Amino acid sequence: MPEIKNKIQLITYPNSLGGNLKGLHTVLAEYFKEAVAGVHILPFYPSSKDRGFSPLTNFEVDPAFGNWDDIRSIAKEFDLVSDLVVNHISSESKPFKDFLQKGENSEYADWFITSEKFSRHIRGKRRKTFGKGLLFLEGIMNSVRKHDVIFHRQGVNIFILKKIFRPRPGSPFIEYKFADGTSREVWCTFSDNQIDLDVDNEDVRKMLEESIKMLADSGTKLLRLDAVGYTVKKRGTHNFMIPKAYKFIQWLASVAHEHGVSVLPEIHHHYTMQFKLAKTDGVDYVYDFALPMLMLRAIYSSNTKSLKNWIKIRPHNQITTLDTHDGIGVIDVDGLMSKGEIDNTVNRLREYGGNATMRATGMDPDNVDVYQQNITCYSALGENDGQYLLARAVQFFIPGIPQIYYVGLLAGKNDEKRFKETGIGREIMRHNYNFDEVEWYYKQDIVQELIKLMKFRNSHEAFNGDFSMKNTDDKQLTLRWEKGQAFCELRADFEKCSAVIEYSDQKTGNVEFYEVC
Repeated sequence: MPEIKNKIQLITYPNSLGGNLKGLHTVLAEYFKEAVAGVHILPFYPSSKDRGFSPLTNFEVDPAFGNWDDIRSIAKEFDLVSDLVVNHISSESKPFKDFLQKGENSEYADWFITSEKFSRHIRGKRRKTFGKGLLFLEGIMNSVRKHDVIFHRQGVNIFILKKIFRPRPGSPFIEYKFADGTSREVWCTFSDNQIDLDVDNEDVRKMLEESIKMLADSGTKLLRLDAVGYTVKKRGTHNFMIPKAYKFIQWLASVAHEHGVSVLPEIHHHYTMQFKLAKTDGVDYVYDFALPMLMLRAIYSSNTKSLKNWIKIRPHNQITTLDTHDGIGVIDVDGLMSKGEIDNTVNRLREYGGNATMRATGMDPDNVDVYQQNITCYSALGENDGQYLLARAVQFFIPGIPQIYYVGLLAGKNDEKRFKETGIGREIMRHNYNFDEVEWYYKQDIVQELIKLMKFRNSHEAFNGDFSMKNTDDKQLTLRWEKGQAFCELRADFEKCSAVIEYSDQKTGNVEFYEVC
């Protein structure tokens, strides 16, 4: 397997820094080459919605962004992380449009999950390679009907629907009109523009295999499996990360490994799921989605107790984040923070501009189960430079490969204008920077200090050694790395909002001090 450097990676859309892939490459080369060693380019495929996450196909680069040569060019200089959207495809894609036109006569008819298929646990004629279907006994169906249980109009028990875990309220089945005038309901986990794929179908799996090979051939080193927890459906379960989903992840990993690509499943849920994933055969990395809320809580309260507990128990094969294109996850800290701590932290985030989705939809935040907060990391810390640098220093010292979102790289604030123009909550943290803006933000003191810190994290050899955390009171945090005679130690005071790094100079061996904030 190609080595993925233990250095900082950037998360960005293909058109968010410089307008397209060539512009992105220029920005990376001119401004951030020593600060960034890898780049996660969010979906660069042609897409109908959700900023790339409603792909029309996995086999093309959107011409508005560039082409495969641009992807390969970036991959030659930076560790490339690519998305594979494994759960769904666009409603405007060729396969789904063909299905709407031809119905059961479409070659893609078995790619999708209709309510009839789900109610019977039938996965279609192309499933034989992956074992027999779990047929739902008609006798049981008749028995349930006799007890006057209310059914979904296409035959799915309403109580079964209520068990299903999804990030949106209501049924996952959405009605579509077919060319012959009939209507059928199809499973859509996220939206009516994102049609779930039947991952038990042979042709779907063949398509995913070919997609992985193409990404590998284009220089991808790490494959992010988007929304993979929702892929496997089974009647009578909550349909999220059920046992069969782990087997599907293992299958994807085996295909990726054949082509020299590591895998990173994207799962937002209870933190214990990351422990299980981290030990799953074939899984190379897992996300540390708990860190952002724990970090914010520690800074808001000047108390590191919960943060230190997480550092002690967390898996070490993690990708650490403080910000992503989705915002700040809340569900991930259930059990790591008390309900009162979560509520207090979320309330502070609202004071600083989150949650934009709730403001966009008019939802009552007191009656909604908060899944994620739409807010930039810099705004989440009150746009306080010292707190922001403290948070990044701790992130960079925690074991794992750090990722920084492009807006966070430029210490970007909430983009209220973009949010109001689009009416989409997440757009508050998805500002696109042209070259002039990149240059302006690059020159700001906070960005220069952040880049200095990133270069230190990327260059000091101690980070490839042994990690330890010292015992301190709950207002302090001390993290240390050692490799031979080389060492670096971060001493952070959350009450005073200060951080100092003591380290061995790699040229002279002398002990030096670096005041972060």
